Amino acid sequence: MRRLLIGVLCLVPLLGRAAEAWRTFTDTNGRQMVARIVRVEAERVVVELKANGQQVPLELAKLSPVDVLVVMQYKEAAPAAKPEEPRPAQPKPVQPKPVAPASDAAASPNSLYPRTRKEIETGIHEIAKRAKPDDLGRDVHEATKRLNIYRFLCGVPSNVKGDSECSKHAEDAALTLKKNGGLSHSLGHSTGNCNISTIGNVVASVGQYMEDGGANNRDARGHRAWCLNPPMGKVGFGSAGERYSAMWCMDGSGTSLKGPWAYPGMGLFPIEYLHGNAWSVYGTGIKNKPKVEMFRLQKRPEQALPPDGGIPGKELKVNYVSTGMNAINFEPGEAVKRGIYWVRVSGEGQHTGYLVELY
Repeated sequence: MRRLLIGVLCLVPLLGRAAEAWRTFTDTNGRQMVARIVRVEAERVVVELKANGQQVPLELAKLSPVDVLVVMQYKEAAPAAKPEEPRPAQPKPVQPKPVAPASDAAASPNSLYPRTRKEIETGIHEIAKRAKPDDLGRDVHEATKRLNIYRFLCGVPSNVKGDSECSKHAEDAALTLKKNGGLSHSLGHSTGNCNISTIGNVVASVGQYMEDGGANNRDARGHRAWCLNPPMGKVGFGSAGERYSAMWCMDGSGTSLKGPWAYPGMGLFPIEYLHGNAWSVYGTGIKNKPKVEMFRLQKRPEQALPPDGGIPGKELKVNYVSTGMNAINFEPGEAVKRGIYWVRVSGEGQHTGYLVELY
């Protein structure tokens, strides 16, 4: 399991863009690097390394809480970006036909691409800038926004509210885990109503729940299923400090969804939000012994591909298929990369086919 190194959260307010100065960044494994912030993106920060001047992206979920707060302060202090000056048109070189890149051109007239890349970026931005309620702690608010970003990308309602009362229950659960010295859902104190984690950073824990790794989670991927439960209307997060946190997740006050929905989400999906080696699709109606096929396509299809027979692409081996909590979970036999994938699921006289384009 991943561990989290945490320091004293004592931050001097940023003055004159002080975050552009060199500082030591620490990740959740304790590794350090001297760098300065170049820019902040949705779920990561791009820094310049002092050692060689190279610019590298760092995922916020893998940084210490101190570094995450510094990045958030930097982002809030940043002036509004100026529009780029128009560039003169350049002649286009003749190149072989590659897989079509993700762009607004993906706004297909069919349902394979529910959203354009611009719509995805706008949606993430709108969630990220949501104002913090007065009765909610900053870390709970940031974790709630991160949860909503994953939900938005996966096609389920993304207006879940952080709730202070639910967060009290989550904190009680986290403190109970700390006292117990290990994870268990049977300790009372809301441990049975929460996703639980050994890391204390509630913001980072959301990505961990979405990955849902480990042999004990392989069948159900239950943490992910609760994160993406469509009728969730409110959520709570609580931490016991350096180790142990909880996400109070058993709520049904929101809007239901017939389905299907998936992780990674259908259509265009930013690859930086894909964690681990397991995919999930929900709401198919297939509960027993589903057959899952996966293909890497060379170009975007103009319409849905057939429910049986040949598919114009490379078939990928699927190593493991499991069902549980309205989900079909499956593991591609090779590491997926940017590109276009078709997933075909069949069983019990039903079938579901959908496209995912990772960019």
